[in-house]
Amino acid sequence: MYIYASMKQIIIILTLIFLTFGTEVFAQKKMSKSQRSAQPAELLAEARRLKDREPNKAIALLEQVIFQKSKRPDYQNQGAAYVLLGDIYLSIDQPKLAFKRYLDAEKIYGRSKKFLVPAIVYERQAQLFLQNKNTSKAESYFKLCIEKSKDQQLTIACQEGLASVAFAKGENEESLQQLDYVENNYSLDSTSVARVEALRSQNYSQQKRPAKAKESYYNSIKNLPEDEQKGNTIKEVEKAKEELLVSNSNAPAEQLAIRETAAVISSQNKELSDLAISENLELSDAYLSNNDIERAADFVRKSKDVIRDKTAPGAKAKVFKKSLEINRTKGAIDQALEDLDQYISAKEEDILELEKTLQEKIEIVKRQQNIDLALKDLDIEEKDDALLASQLQGQKMLSGFLGILLLGALIFFYFLNKNVKAKRRANQMLLLKSLRTQMNPHFIFNALNSVNNFIAKNDEKAANKFLSDFSKLMRKVLDYSQKDFIHLEEEVELNQLYLKLEHFRFRDKFDYTFENNLDELDVEIPPMLIQPFIENSVWHGLRYKEGHGQLSVLLSNTKTHLFVSVKDNGIGRKKSLALKTKNQKKYKSTGLANISKRVALINELYGKGYEIKVSDNHPNDEETGTTVEIKIPL
Repeated sequence: MYIYASMKQIIIILTLIFLTFGTEVFAQKKMSKSQRSAQPAELLAEARRLKDREPNKAIALLEQVIFQKSKRPDYQNQGAAYVLLGDIYLSIDQPKLAFKRYLDAEKIYGRSKKFLVPAIVYERQAQLFLQNKNTSKAESYFKLCIEKSKDQQLTIACQEGLASVAFAKGENEESLQQLDYVENNYSLDSTSVARVEALRSQNYSQQKRPAKAKESYYNSIKNLPEDEQKGNTIKEVEKAKEELLVSNSNAPAEQLAIRETAAVISSQNKELSDLAISENLELSDAYLSNNDIERAADFVRKSKDVIRDKTAPGAKAKVFKKSLEINRTKGAIDQALEDLDQYISAKEEDILELEKTLQEKIEIVKRQQNIDLALKDLDIEEKDDALLASQLQGQKMLSGFLGILLLGALIFFYFLNKNVKAKRRANQMLLLKSLRTQMNPHFIFNALNSVNNFIAKNDEKAANKFLSDFSKLMRKVLDYSQKDFIHLEEEVELNQLYLKLEHFRFRDKFDYTFENNLDELDVEIPPMLIQPFIENSVWHGLRYKEGHGQLSVLLSNTKTHLFVSVKDNGIGRKKSLALKTKNQKKYKSTGLANISKRVALINELYGKGYEIKVSDNHPNDEETGTTVEIKIPL
C-alpha cells in the first residue's frame, strides 16, 4: 500500500505522525517536571520511618517510587525501594519474598553505570543464605559486603556474619578468632556486643568449656537492648542458652543454676521484662516437675514483679496462667480467681494483637503483586521510550534524505505494526496474570470471621488448626499465582486443602468426596483452574440447600485427555440465580467469569484446547443439582 503511494502523500503522513509524537514527547517532558515535585528520596525516608509501625503505608509509598520512576528510571531510588521492601517482608517472616526483592534490587543497581550495588544488598542476601545453611554463598556475600561497605555498623554485621559462617561449618576456633578480631578492631554498640557474646558462648559450649560459655552467655543478656527482645539478637541469645543447657544435660542442678542466674540478670534490667518473664516461668516449670510448688510459686511471683506497661500481652497471659495453675493446686481459690481474671484480660489483648498482625501480614503479601506489575510496566515503558527515540531519529533525517525516507517509512510502519502485536500479547499476558491472581475476598474475610468465632467460643485449638490450614492455602495461592502453569499434583493438593477449609466452615451443610483416579501423569495445568467451580458449588448450590448436601470431585484420564468432574446435589443454577438477585448486595461472585476469560486466553496464547461444560443433573426437579466437566488435552 505504502510502496505505491505518492511521495507527497508519504511526506504528509509522516509529518502528521511526527507532529503527533512530538506533542506526546512534550507532554511527557511536562509530566516528568511535575513528577519531580514529589521527591522519591522523601518518599523513601517516610517509608523507612513507617516500616515497622505501619508497613502497609510504607509499601504504598514504595509503590509510588517505583511507578513514578517507570517513565524515567532512577536506579538508585528504585533499588533502595526494593531493598526496603525486602526488609519489610523479612519483618513478617517471608524470607523467600524478601530474597526475591534483594535480587531485584541487585539487578536494578546493576543497570546503572553511575551507582554500584550497595553493600547492604550483599549483607541481606548473605544472612538469608546463612539461614538456609548455604555457608559457601553466605561467606562469599559477607566478604563482598565488607569490601563494598562504607558504614561501620554494616561492616561489623558482616564481620560477625563470617564468625557465624565458621560456627555453622563447625570451625569453632576460626569462629572465636573472628569474634576476637571484631571486638579488637571495631567500636561495638550494646547490640553488637550481645550478639558477639552469644555466638562466643555457643562456640564455647560446643568445645565443652562450660565456664567460658556461661560467662559469655551472661554477658550477652547484660548487653541485650530493649528493642532486641523480638529481633535477631535475642535469637542468638536463645541459641546460646540452648547450647549451654545441652552441654550440661547430665547436670540438672547446673541447668537450674544457669537459668536462675539468667533470670536474675534479665530481671535487673527493667526494659527486658519479656525475657525475664520467660526465664522465671521456665524455672517455675522446672521446680513444678520436681513437685516443689513453693519454689515454683516464688518464680511466678518474680515474673509478676517484672511486668511493665510495655510487656507483651502474650507474656502476661503466660504468667497469670501459670499463677492460676499453682494457686489452684495449693487450694488458694480467691487468688486463683484473680489470676483467672488477669489471664482472660491479657489473653483477649493478645488475641486482638494477633488478629491485627495476621490481617496486616495478609495485606502486605497481597500488595507485593502490585510491585510485580509495576516492574512489568517499567519494562514495557522502557521499550516505548526506545521506540520513541527511533521515531525522533527518523524525524531528524527527514529534511536531508527524501530518498531514504521512503524506505525509513516502510521500516517504521513494519516495526510499529510488530510492536502493536507485541503489546497486545503483553497485555493479554498481564490480563491472564491478573485473572490468575484473583482469590475470592469473600472466602478470605469469612475465613477470618470463622477464626473470630472460634476465639469468641474460646476454641483456641480449632482456631489454631483453621489458621494453620488457611495460611498453607494462602501460601500456595500466592506462590502459584506467579506461575503460568503448575504440576497437576500441586493443583490437586491446593483444591483438597481449599475444600477441607470450606467443609470445616460449612460442615453442617454438606459432605464431600474427592476421588483421584489418575494414572501417574507428568502434566502441568493453569493454577486455580478447578477451585472456582468447587467454590460455586459450595456457595451457590449447597449453602442454600434445605438439608444436607453432597459434593463430589472426580479426576480421571485417558491416553489423550484429563477429565475433571465437579458434581453437587444443590439447588441448581436457576434457583441460585433467583436467590442471588435477592442477595446480590451481600455477595458478588467473579469466579466463573474469571475462569471463562482465563480459559479463552490460555487457549489463544498457548494453543490449548480446554473445554468446560456445565449442566443440570435433574432438569425437571426443583433442586436440579449441577455438574461441571472440564476436559483437558494431554
